Amino acid sequence: MKHQRTTLTVLAAATVLTTAGAAWYTTLDTSADSTPPAAAHVMCLPATDTDEDKAGYARTIALITVDKTVEYREEDEAPGGALLSKVTVVQPLKGSPPRTLTIGQSVLQQADGRYAKTKPTYMPLEPGHRYIVGTVPDPTYGDGWVWFATAADTDLTTVISRWTRAIDHQIAPHPDPACDDVTDDPSSPAAP
Repeated sequence: MKHQRTTLTVLAAATVLTTAGAAWYTTLDTSADSTPPAAAHVMCLPATDTDEDKAGYARTIALITVDKTVEYREEDEAPGGALLSKVTVVQPLKGSPPRTLTIGQSVLQQADGRYAKTKPTYMPLEPGHRYIVGTVPDPTYGDGWVWFATAADTDLTTVISRWTRAIDHQIAPHPDPACDDVTDDPSSPAAP
């Protein structure tokens, strides 16, 4: 009976989160004083084409030093897994992060035990190196999830300038224009 109750609780939570996510993306297409949209993005992630897009979505952006790899977790949803790293915040650029964080990121584990990126913005964090990282809250992975990482071991002034400029011109989160999951609803009052 306990297993059945746990399964039902997990299914209910997944349904609520999926519905909330779809509603969030739907609201991106709807102004506050208009009718529901005729088309909605169901599963698109926010755009990450530009630094300004990334800065707009990240809750925290900071120059960090990676202290150590905490663990690697295999995940079922996609190839690879999550790498958790303990980092020290050297200089916050957006938000007010604590001095130390544990953050997770998507990586592929290689045969030699090293990690490879799953996407261009997910540079694997390596102990002893500096990065500018943007994170979003996700308690599953400690203090958050890495939205992007940029190497900052060399030419620190240029890297900090780049992200300060992106933060100053950040763009509010919006669906990636390359999304192909648009669902048309001909019954919507907004339909042509």
